[in-house]
Amino acid sequence: MKLVRHTLFNLLGLGAPLLIAVGSIPALLQALGPERFGLLALIWAVTSYFSLFDLGLGRALTQQVAPSLERGDWYSAGSVCTTALGLMTGLGLAGGLLLACLAPWGVGHLRELPDPAEAVRSGMVMAVAIPFVVLTAGLRGILEARHAFAWLNLIRLPMGIWTFAGPWLVVWLQGPDLVMIAWVLAAGRVLGLLIHGMAVLLLLPQLREHWRWDARVVPQLLVSGGWLTVGNLVSPFMGYVDRFILGALVSSAAVTFYVAPQEIVTKLWIVPSALTAVLLPSFAARMVQQGQEAWRLFQQSLGLLLYGMWPLTLGLALFAHDLLAAWLGREFALRSTLVLQLFAFGTLINCMAHLPLTWLHAAGRFRATAYLYCLELPLFLLALWLLCGRYGLMGAAWAWLLRIVVDTLALFLLALQQAPKPSRTVPSWRQMAAVGLVFASFALIWLPSTAGRLFALIAVLGLAVTMTNQFRRDVKESVPAP
Repeated sequence: MKLVRHTLFNLLGLGAPLLIAVGSIPALLQALGPERFGLLALIWAVTSYFSLFDLGLGRALTQQVAPSLERGDWYSAGSVCTTALGLMTGLGLAGGLLLACLAPWGVGHLRELPDPAEAVRSGMVMAVAIPFVVLTAGLRGILEARHAFAWLNLIRLPMGIWTFAGPWLVVWLQGPDLVMIAWVLAAGRVLGLLIHGMAVLLLLPQLREHWRWDARVVPQLLVSGGWLTVGNLVSPFMGYVDRFILGALVSSAAVTFYVAPQEIVTKLWIVPSALTAVLLPSFAARMVQQGQEAWRLFQQSLGLLLYGMWPLTLGLALFAHDLLAAWLGREFALRSTLVLQLFAFGTLINCMAHLPLTWLHAAGRFRATAYLYCLELPLFLLALWLLCGRYGLMGAAWAWLLRIVVDTLALFLLALQQAPKPSRTVPSWRQMAAVGLVFASFALIWLPSTAGRLFALIAVLGLAVTMTNQFRRDVKESVPAP
């Protein structure tokens, strides 16, 4: 029940801003135009990526503070928190300085910009926000160690809403001023830092007497976050670089037709993210003495996630044209329908990748995932350059899907190596057939009538419930009780 409750908290904090995005993106697109909206999408991407300049210290902080809080060792917890936050402040300043230096260079590589100077100034404004973003990640790590998921999502909810509502308010009150939008987004990040700090002081008052810098903690923190940092830098870079390459090889307007469907469909990642945030400590706690039980939890979570996400992603693929036409207009739907369908299919696959990744992190295999991402990066860049240069918008989408498939397969192979030996069995033919049916069902997008697609989706909903129950029974029979 605790896992379910915390997962629901995470879903609320991550999911509610999606509703604001659905309503605000059409208004922003109409007011800013395709070119400026493409730049706004790049601002969102850059801010999210540079938030990873904590070098993995946010996650390392959670892992090291949680045992101290469990023991009531406030002296140790205070020194770790102070040292980590001090390091993250320096890293945030370095990240902001780097973004300020790179902004003119990055803007110079984008095509068909309405006002390059405006784009550069907007980048400079977001550079000011980077130290606040990085330091917030550290405070969030402390609250996660405290298992304060309700508080975290009470803070995350308005911050997520502001990401979309803030630009809309600027457009409504002042007009399409990209620099002012950047200042509004930066102000939200500063306010978020202050609120996280107040929550830490309120929920952990014992730390107030033990704030102190301890240089001996520095190597421990850096080693814990080192390999995680590599993955945290490379993986999100691959998640955003397609937008920049598309903008450089085609146009900033093409980024709009690519990003709008991607921003919506990939928001479904909040479901596996909400679940795995809670599963990580559960996996880690059970791996030591209850390996079979941990693997049972992994398999059960995999089945629930696969069959739960199936109707959602298939529904987006089946009604992609109708949804885009109603949301952003028929012209937009003509350009982006197939893109949305590819994203929906790839999102289902990538949702599954969250579980083996969490399993590997719980096992301390940060190096393996870092190596994997470093291997994927040049191959993905090459595929992007070739496919995007030749096929434009659709080439970028196919390169993205190819990376998702390769990444997911590799993560499952790595996770299987860390499974308890008695559990390393080949899936049954029934399980393999069920998974094949899930992915084959995306061929239903070729149904000609809306009524036929609606009937198919209803049938899939019923089938998903039946297959979920059967999967849970199969797991109980295949994994011996501890």
